[in-house]
Amino acid sequence: MNIVIIDDEKLAIDILTIVLEELSQFSICIKGTFTDAMDAFELFEREQIDLVFLDMEMLDVHGLQIAKLILAKYPQIQLIFVTAHSQFAVDAFDVAATDYLLKPVQEQRLEKAMIKAQQLYDSRRESRIDDKPTNLYVRVFGGFQLVDVEQNTVKWRTKKVGELFLFLWLHRKKPLLNVIIMENLWPETEPEKASVNLHTTMYLLRKTLKQYGSENPILFINNHYQLVMNMDSDYECLLDLLEREQHDEQSMQQLLNCYEDDFLVAEEYTWAITIRLRLKQAVVNVLESYVVNTHGINSLLKLNCLQKMVELDDYNEHYMFLLLQFLIEQNKKQACKQFYETIQRKLQEELGIPVPEKINELYNEYLIY
Repeated sequence: MNIVIIDDEKLAIDILTIVLEELSQFSICIKGTFTDAMDAFELFEREQIDLVFLDMEMLDVHGLQIAKLILAKYPQIQLIFVTAHSQFAVDAFDVAATDYLLKPVQEQRLEKAMIKAQQLYDSRRESRIDDKPTNLYVRVFGGFQLVDVEQNTVKWRTKKVGELFLFLWLHRKKPLLNVIIMENLWPETEPEKASVNLHTTMYLLRKTLKQYGSENPILFINNHYQLVMNMDSDYECLLDLLEREQHDEQSMQQLLNCYEDDFLVAEEYTWAITIRLRLKQAVVNVLESYVVNTHGINSLLKLNCLQKMVELDDYNEHYMFLLLQFLIEQNKKQACKQFYETIQRKLQEELGIPVPEKINELYNEYLIY
């Protein structure tokens, strides 16, 4: 288990560290110790932390306040309170603490607390699917499909069940608070009704996913849900391509093949709009960088990249210029004429603005020669 200790007394941290390290029967790693509780949150973002020892009474903030902040963002983390006062025990268990220790911490009592923490840690691990992908594949560019190895599409009892799957799957790396799910999937529904809708839809989703090999496909911890089925997708493929520092012809062709259409463009999910725009802009940026900065590109690949840029940002005058320039370089007279007419229609007829002078000059100069 990965452990963090938070206490505003450095001596208390040192003592607890020594006692923990003497419990050699447990496989633990102390990832960080903090006298300022808020400093620990940066580590929580970078590392997978399983257990936090938290002082109840600190100078600037009460341990219960920190506990609620931790569980709100990282519900998978276990908490063990350490304090010199016993009157807060009931409050500690109200926030689902694993245990409550009194200072000075005795080794035998700490061992019992660690046994409880280890048992809970093990049970959660056993409930998770292993790292091997399931026999399902997620497609999200264009419409949405979940298909099996024989390319049969998974049938959802209702459209909302499919949407709930997508929302959980896209956020699967971090547990989602039930309220967040309700706000996104049932934004205009009264909380009580939205809660009923969530439970009903979650039941149907679990039932559907169990047919594909997972007895417990969705975890529920401290009012947070997390999808724990691992499956391949065109989404992960695109993210891997976008994260590359350099591209060659093969990776650029893969990018074009993967991004056939915008993210969930056929689905009316309000929560998907931000993701759609972000991915679209990221793809355009990679295409532009490759076309502008790479020499000796295969002419067909360059044409496909330029056409995709214009398709994704169809009123971008610079992209129009680059594509027209390429068609002229390739001496594609008919294609030039058709594309120039497209530019006129988009800018003059649809937007009521003139075709940029540099595009006119480029086109007219080509016609003369």
